Amino acid sequence: TGSQSGGIIGLFFVALLRQFGWSRTLLSGAFSLVRIEGSFLGPLEGFLTDRLGSHQMALIGFLVAGSGFFVLSQVSHPVHFYVAMLIITGGAGLGSYIPVMAAVNWWFSRHRNAAIGLAMAGFSMGAVWSPLIAWIIITHGWRTAAITIGVVLWAVAFPLSRVLRRPSADQLTQYTQEAVVSSSIDAAQESAREADFTVRQAMRTRAFWIIPLAQAANGFTTTAVQIHGIPHMVEIGLSLQTAGFAMALFGIIEVCMRVFGSFIGDRVDKRYAILAYNTLQALGVVVLAVAHSLPVVLLFTVLFAVGHGGRGPIFVAIRGEFYGRNRFGTIMGIGSLIAGISGVATPLLLGILFDKQGTYMPGLL
Repeated sequence: TGSQSGGIIGLFFVALLRQFGWSRTLLSGAFSLVRIEGSFLGPLEGFLTDRLGSHQMALIGFLVAGSGFFVLSQVSHPVHFYVAMLIITGGAGLGSYIPVMAAVNWWFSRHRNAAIGLAMAGFSMGAVWSPLIAWIIITHGWRTAAITIGVVLWAVAFPLSRVLRRPSADQLTQYTQEAVVSSSIDAAQESAREADFTVRQAMRTRAFWIIPLAQAANGFTTTAVQIHGIPHMVEIGLSLQTAGFAMALFGIIEVCMRVFGSFIGDRVDKRYAILAYNTLQALGVVVLAVAHSLPVVLLFTVLFAVGHGGRGPIFVAIRGEFYGRNRFGTIMGIGSLIAGISGVATPLLLGILFDKQGTYMPGLL
């Protein structure tokens, strides 16, 4: 479901602009609408993940998201585009982020940040496919590209969902005992660290509110790049394929960061790590705002990918450490409702600013 993020949706944004001549405000409104949908569905996604299991949610989500891309391939009116985006985003929410993170949180206690980083590397792979999707759009059309993504999502739905099964009670007991025995932390500390909070208990803590608010602040830059990054690159003179390659480089660096750099979150204070990564991500967007050439765009990809790739696993792992396993999905889902605030406003505001000013620079800054 990295196809729904990672900048790939920006390729369709440009294709629709070119074919139909719709305003950026009109197109951006769809992304604000789906962010509202995603935010309010978050608590439901978390609740269903805790009840049905990550594997069932992944199967449902992939099938729904694939159907959304089939709808996208038939778009001829703005309403059709809005409907397609609602289905795609709804499916991606049901079947990807919260279910995958909940599954990893169930299987890992030690080195949780590294495990989450490896899992999140899969989301980053969406950006790696940008050149291929751009090539399909240029040579065969955006409708064919949408159908291709839909077919792939349907084809992988069942086999991928099977790997997200929750460990059995016996497996969980065995892994917990092994973790305690092999850890330098004594059993009492381990037990306290892995205490399972109820949702009500978690909501009484400061961290429950601070973590998603920090994500919301960070989300302004994330959403800006996901939706308007490729259109901005095209506006400053890059071809659609070159912009796709830039996003692919972003994806590759982010994958490497999550695979090889996520151990940092297990070794340093996660609060300081979040601050450092968020700062890098923000600097990357500033560089993108003033970019007028490919080398400067490539500098943006490095800064943004390191920041975005590093902070993602930490935001998840810190919740697992604080609140345990049993209600992790629900806690994540409620947090997404808060964190989604910035995602609602950013796409539409950037679209309005571009239509009025003819440039993305002030909005990105």
